[in-house]
Amino acid sequence: SAKTTIEIMEDASIDPAVARSECLDFVFAEGGGLPLLPPIPYGNVLEEGGGSARENLLRIPPLITESVIETNESDGMTEVLYRLNNPGWLTFPFLVHDHIGRVRFTTSDGGSSLTIDWDVEIRPYKIAAPVVEKLVEMTITTLLRNIRIRLTQPDAVVVIKPPRGNSDLLMGRTSLGTVAKDTWLGGVLGAHLSDTRSTMEQTISLFQPWDWGRSGNGDENDSVQFQWTDGRKITS
Repeated sequence: SAKTTIEIMEDASIDPAVARSECLDFVFAEGGGLPLLPPIPYGNVLEEGGGSARENLLRIPPLITESVIETNESDGMTEVLYRLNNPGWLTFPFLVHDHIGRVRFTTSDGGSSLTIDWDVEIRPYKIAAPVVEKLVEMTITTLLRNIRIRLTQPDAVVVIKPPRGNSDLLMGRTSLGTVAKDTWLGGVLGAHLSDTRSTMEQTISLFQPWDWGRSGNGDENDSVQFQWTDGRKITS
């Protein structure tokens, strides 16, 4: 499961229903900022979305089809449940027998904070379990981080600049361009620009792609925390 909590300023508000609507359109229509080809949504338009999200989605690669199977709502809480429809060898490297997920939006402390919980229940092929678990962790933490940015910093971008001492590459420009912050690449670039670790630590992190774009090492200081729990079942 992955989790993030957004502290809401006094003069702002993020309603759980609005957050779910933004999430559905962002993930089930735009792809959630993952480094993949644009997804193909199909089926009926989801009433709970903002007009773009549909009941089904095809991600290419790896030919994964996902469906929203249920939405629920109560006082201060909204949620959406989804599943992978075609797990198996065709969805390599996501080699799972089953995959079901739930994204829940809950306000607390009188509306002063919004917590987003993303739970997944998977049954991977035994030979691929370690790889699948890392892929799921990378995917869910990236999506949740991007949703957080979309809700709190809409239209935010990361400015691309050349390495220090190479300002001549700008050729009179102020930057080399911009990247949307609510994307995987935007997260990676943003994390790199704010990274105060030693050169050795940054080099080691190049070989740990599951934490690229995150704010730290998965501890309590991360904007998104993730952990695996054996035997946990997802229910509405």
